[in-house]
Amino acid sequence: MPVRILRADNPFDLTFLDAVALVDIGATVSGIDQSIAEKLGLESLGKRPLQSAQGLGHTERYMFRIGLMPDGSDQASLPFIFDACYGFSLTGSEHFTALIGMDILRQCDFAIDRQSRCRLVFG
Repeated sequence: MPVRILRADNPFDLTFLDAVALVDIGATVSGIDQSIAEKLGLESLGKRPLQSAQGLGHTERYMFRIGLMPDGSDQASLPFIFDACYGFSLTGSEHFTALIGMDILRQCDFAIDRQSRCRLVFG
């Protein structure tokens, strides 16, 4: 799903980078690709353990905000921006550059119907 990643240090700064996010109900926290963290100039908060499907590893942590656009909105519209989240750095995915975990999803209504259509309600 398309998302916008923003810095967390200034809530009035709406500078963003577009990303493609995987919605992962098994992830407790959200993450962004290392390249996005670098382009936004995010300061690393250090490495922390991260348990994933690939096993236990250590990864950089960052503070950032995630913005979601309402369906049917144009590029000039403002996204709904969630509060800052303490997330991790993704590396090596060619299919997505962000991951939306339960830290964001618990603030939304998320449903999958019998035809495998997803609905995410936020705001």
